[in-house]
Amino acid sequence: MPRYSTSVRRQVCRRLRAGELVSDLAVETGISQATLFRWKAQALIDDGVRDGVPSVEADELAAAKRRIAQLEAELVLTRDACALFDEQVVVTPKEKSRSSKG
Repeated sequence: MPRYSTSVRRQVCRRLRAGELVSDLAVETGISQATLFRWKAQALIDDGVRDGVPSVEADELAAAKRRIAQLEAELVLTRDACALFDEQVVVTPKEKSRSSKG
């Protein structure tokens, strides 16, 4: 899925809000109609015309979800490492030196 720059998205949304047809812009830009409809809907939300979550909040939420997923993955690794260490027999340095002298 291609990523479009913020400036391209802004220009296209401006044209959509001005009344240009999604089908015409899709042909001209090569951006799918579904993407253009989604951008237009989000632009209406951002402008306060429609109810919904503004882009700024949606971006923050997405970043928070990515961070949570990263932390959860780290937690799994930490738990696995702890389980490995719990299974091992701990030998103190004193015990180790006694067994090597013996």
